[in-house]
Amino acid sequence: MAQGEPPDTAREAGALLGEGGAAPEIIACLLAETGKKRPSEPMIQACCVLLQAALTHLRIAANGGSAAARANLAQLRDAAERAVTARDIPAFTIMLIARAFMEAGLEVAPALKAAMMDNLEGELPLVPPDADDAQILEQLAPLAEALGQDPFAIFAELSATGAAFSAEHRAAMAATLAGAEAFALRAAALGFLLDPEPAPGRAVVESLVATARENPAPSRLIEWLVRLRVWLPPARQKGLDKAIRALRPHAAPPVAAPPIAISRLLASMCDGAGAQSFFALLKSGRQFALAAFFVKEEEGVADAWLREGLSKRDADSVLRQIVSETEALDVPVSLVAQRLADALVVNLARQVPPPFGLLQVTEALGLGLVQPAALVPQALAEQLLADQPAARTGPEATQTAHAASLDWPERYASLTSWFEAGEAVDALLKPLPQREARIAAVQTKLLPRRRAVWAGRCAWMAATLRAGAVEDEDAWLDFALVARDLAGDSPAQGFPLFGLIAEATVEAFDASQPRRRAVRRRR
Repeated sequence: MAQGEPPDTAREAGALLGEGGAAPEIIACLLAETGKKRPSEPMIQACCVLLQAALTHLRIAANGGSAAARANLAQLRDAAERAVTARDIPAFTIMLIARAFMEAGLEVAPALKAAMMDNLEGELPLVPPDADDAQILEQLAPLAEALGQDPFAIFAELSATGAAFSAEHRAAMAATLAGAEAFALRAAALGFLLDPEPAPGRAVVESLVATARENPAPSRLIEWLVRLRVWLPPARQKGLDKAIRALRPHAAPPVAAPPIAISRLLASMCDGAGAQSFFALLKSGRQFALAAFFVKEEEGVADAWLREGLSKRDADSVLRQIVSETEALDVPVSLVAQRLADALVVNLARQVPPPFGLLQVTEALGLGLVQPAALVPQALAEQLLADQPAARTGPEATQTAHAASLDWPERYASLTSWFEAGEAVDALLKPLPQREARIAAVQTKLLPRRRAVWAGRCAWMAATLRAGAVEDEDAWLDFALVARDLAGDSPAQGFPLFGLIAEATVEAFDASQPRRRAVRRRR
């Protein structure tokens, strides 16, 4: 760091610290250094690089289903919150810790965000609330240059810092960006269209419309607006329609994008929360990039990012990590598009837009306009089974598939996380003292209401395994047959898989309960 840039091994070192549960020591080192009268800037930068690398590694592993990574990530969140709430810490240090989380694509914990907002007042605003457009652009120009005029990197930087500010402040900054002449700044403003609050997005639309004539937009920017439009709720789509109509007559001619080749495309197994990760290794010239997105049953598209400038060595290292920790399989782009379209329906239903990075990922993969399109489990299972002979899909084959489901957790490590959890499980199991009674309650009272959920997980497992399996492997067929049966109306008591899920649910519930201390009796 003292020589001006992090060494090549910095990411690997941070990943090792995160994997080993030692990442909280990075925060302790950062606090110790920033608390000195004469802190070392290279040491502070080194701590930030290691912390972000550790968080990024843990996020990838956790999204891929690693229970150890999730535990280490939770421990690191707790350490960060304790650090900033236990004693007075300069706003600068709080910002560094918060930014490490945000730049790693993780949500900042409430206590950390509150501490950041309390301490930031008047001390570290990226752009003063009362600044005019010229001041904002003057301050952001060096940032854009330092980030290589990359709109997605610029937005990530602004959103990481701006998370502490009000929606009105973000709206003012977004409006100024949308009216900028530089494409990178103007395109970065589109990220605010996906802000959880509607105000920043409205400000972007109003600015684009107001400056459409005197500041012609490149065709690429208009294309991005079209792609983003279908990911937004109808109320927000109207604003984008207005902006597109205003920009199109004055659009600048298109510029050809550099060719990108997909070297590998990987999909993880589906975990017990219905989560699945997709990774793409991309090659442009001699440089490699890694694109990824993460879907979750109850959230839709929860994460998306693109890391550029990787060497062949870095790319191979990341892929080895992904394959080993997520049981990832090589899949075709058609499966990726299908899974993504289905997940976007959940985002729309929740009225929580996907991350801005998804636009960058879909463009890099050449997916074009990705329309949200639901694919219910039964339809997916029938689609997978459509080309199979009757002997492989009839009652006898289905019964054999149910029997085979008993071996799934031994064959696929990700399936050890196939259990139920949450308040409904706690309310059901706490009154029951015996393990057998708890298992029976899960099987008869909980799982029958969750048939569609587990049918979906089996169906997407089937789709993933069929897309990524070698020719002589038929495990996907068992998952598809079980998914079809779960999505139907046959009696739930006949599903061996539900017995496995019920046992795993009770084991997870027991493990989550606090242990009672033995009380010694006085003699």
